[in-house]
Amino acid sequence: MKKRVLFLSIVSLLLMVALQGDVSGNSNMIVIGEIAALTGPTAQQGMQERNGAVLAVEEINAAGGVLGKRIKLITYDFKGQPAEGVSAYRKLVQQDKACVIIGTNFSNVNLAIAPVAEQLKVPIVSNAMEPKVTTPEPGKVNKYHFLAQPSSIEQGIIVARFALKELGLKTAACIVDKGNSFATSQAESFRDYFNANGGKILEYVEYPAGLMDFKAQLTKIRAVNPDCLYIPQYAQQAGLQVKQARELGIKATILGANTLGVPPFVEAAGGKDVVAGVYFINNVNFKDPRLADFMARYEKRYGEPVITTNVFFGYDNIHIAVDAIRRAGSTDPEAIRDCLENTTNVKIMQGEGTISIDPKTHRPINMPAWIFKWESDGTASPQKLLYPSDR
Repeated sequence: MKKRVLFLSIVSLLLMVALQGDVSGNSNMIVIGEIAALTGPTAQQGMQERNGAVLAVEEINAAGGVLGKRIKLITYDFKGQPAEGVSAYRKLVQQDKACVIIGTNFSNVNLAIAPVAEQLKVPIVSNAMEPKVTTPEPGKVNKYHFLAQPSSIEQGIIVARFALKELGLKTAACIVDKGNSFATSQAESFRDYFNANGGKILEYVEYPAGLMDFKAQLTKIRAVNPDCLYIPQYAQQAGLQVKQARELGIKATILGANTLGVPPFVEAAGGKDVVAGVYFINNVNFKDPRLADFMARYEKRYGEPVITTNVFFGYDNIHIAVDAIRRAGSTDPEAIRDCLENTTNVKIMQGEGTISIDPKTHRPINMPAWIFKWESDGTASPQKLLYPSDR
């Protein structure tokens, strides 16, 4: 099944590249750029993100396009490397003349892109959760960068609140990749909220980037016997940490980032029996009836089901960008930037179905997310929809 899905994804990508070549000489097009992970350990998520964006473009074009023109989507692979992400952004702006760009969901990559975007002045809508991507320091906003999901601070708060108020857990430990801003920003937020709201962090263990054997760090955590263990790493590392924690006899309830909701996490952990009982945050409830029609359209188009939230990243980011183009009435990047900054109640698939952007932070205003639990049958069940701020 996995080989078939990968084969169909590759075929889809090749067909899309071919289609791009067919329209490259057509000036009656609006170019939107995309930077995605099409190769490497997160290629499955990146391919689905790309597919979501393409589906959105196809549907918009079929409905007449925007400003009387068709959209041309150009995607480059950043190969998991910040330098490649910067190169892709430059190419989209300087060579392809994109008026707006979408991607990535890697904080380290967008932190590298951010200063370049300020220089080249073409807006980018991303899912990179590190707050410094949009606000490099308090009171300062990166004018050309926008976030389209809850920030890492907000996601850390949501998970901590769920642990304290819904599960009744009192003590916690964190294991954190200190070289990954995706991990550190969520872990610090979880730690601070947990400590400030009646809980106690017993151990906060950091480790260097690239580590795959976590037994030394997990042994320290086992010694303090916390009620829960917070794991905000990317899928493969998180899976290995869950596997090794259980091998060491750690019984703590495990909670983590949205990366714990993808198949590579389950595979790295050792299968559904190992991850049963693990909680994770996600922007989308796949069982929401509101999404059923979209998910059916996606499966019909690509011959594979929606299996990662990245599909919605790509789809929603296109709609956010196109809404700004439509309101701007122009493909001028500065005008599009101004409209992105004033995004209000734009329809999307994530959360409760709309997004509004705070002009002061360029991040969503109190966008909710779901907490899920891996069940023993290998399915993930929605537990509760929570907001960063109490409602």
